[in-house]
Amino acid sequence: MAECDTRYVDTPELLHTCTQQLAQCKVICIDTEFHRETTYYPEFALLQAYGNGCCWLVDPLALKDLSPLWAIMTNSAILKVFHAGRQDLEIILQQSGHLPHPIFDTQIAASLLGFGQQIGFGNLVQRVLKKTLAKQESYSDWMARPLRPQQLSYAANDVIYLMPVYQTLNEQLEARGRRGWLEEEQAALCDQQSYEEDSSTVFWRCKGSNRLRGRALAVLRELAAWREQEARKRNLPRRRLIQDEPLLEMARREHLDIDTMRRMRGLSSGLIRRFGDELIRVWQQGQLCDKQHWPKAPSSPLHTAGTELRLELLNTLVRLRADACDVASCILVKRSELAELASWGREQKGPPPELDCLKGWRGQLIGDDLLRLLRGELCLCLDPGTGLPKIARMCEGTL
Repeated sequence: MAECDTRYVDTPELLHTCTQQLAQCKVICIDTEFHRETTYYPEFALLQAYGNGCCWLVDPLALKDLSPLWAIMTNSAILKVFHAGRQDLEIILQQSGHLPHPIFDTQIAASLLGFGQQIGFGNLVQRVLKKTLAKQESYSDWMARPLRPQQLSYAANDVIYLMPVYQTLNEQLEARGRRGWLEEEQAALCDQQSYEEDSSTVFWRCKGSNRLRGRALAVLRELAAWREQEARKRNLPRRRLIQDEPLLEMARREHLDIDTMRRMRGLSSGLIRRFGDELIRVWQQGQLCDKQHWPKAPSSPLHTAGTELRLELLNTLVRLRADACDVASCILVKRSELAELASWGREQKGPPPELDCLKGWRGQLIGDDLLRLLRGELCLCLDPGTGLPKIARMCEGTL
């Protein structure tokens, strides 16, 4: 473990001391340990907080009232730093009813500085600090008590080393004028509505849903929504209740009754006995759905003459700009967005599609030029000096 004052917080008195000291910090680093293998909602096992040279390991299993800690999380004068923080934020929201603010996510910051799209914390520490962190406790039982010294050391290091990583990345963002980019990218993390699962759309995440159409997709929507609601009610992983495959098989059926379900794989006799009638009711609800309300799969871009060529040109432009700006091309523009732009570029009727790559910092960095390329206002050519591709404005010389 790094040289640091580390304290285990398992009494109200220690929690008071912890929060009093954290309240004096301008920046604190936060991480959580949790389990989610056997529950719908994460089981909160530990919260780590580091600030002003002291690391606090807060035990939520020993403390009934964490409200002083949640007050720190919503204190706008204190910046909260996370790495890949969505699940940590979800736990804090679930426990306290509020999202921490303001925040700084080092995984997102790293993606804007050329470290790749989803770099892990250990790899980021290695690249930024040249320090190798132990990984042995990644899959420890964090709900067991007492926690072993090795677990405590592992948990503490996750926030102790997060501070110098944050400091380095923040300096680089400021130096390169990209702090505003980070705020845009973190907007969804700070939106409480983005943590509220919409039961009516979860069917799109069922493996194989893209193979269904029409009425069958409407039935799957009802079945998946029922499973989601039951999983929440019983705090069970959705696929532990029913796997995706039986849901799809029921959705395909033109007739469903208890005998049919008994002959299907993936539906146990206990599940049929307990939920069979309810599943049939939900299946019938999907069957009766009016055609105008059937779900429509996202349309694929039209691969008309020249679309593939336009796609390659757009992709080349993205790669050139990504290399020049030291940002992964997949962060600048999704391949699906390029395909949609390439399809739109054939006729260019109406305004361009609503795409992330045409908005905000992406729009300024690459989106406007993608549209110029499609309109013939921009070209790609070879630099005679280097033999490498370069970007040029028509009749205006090289960019």
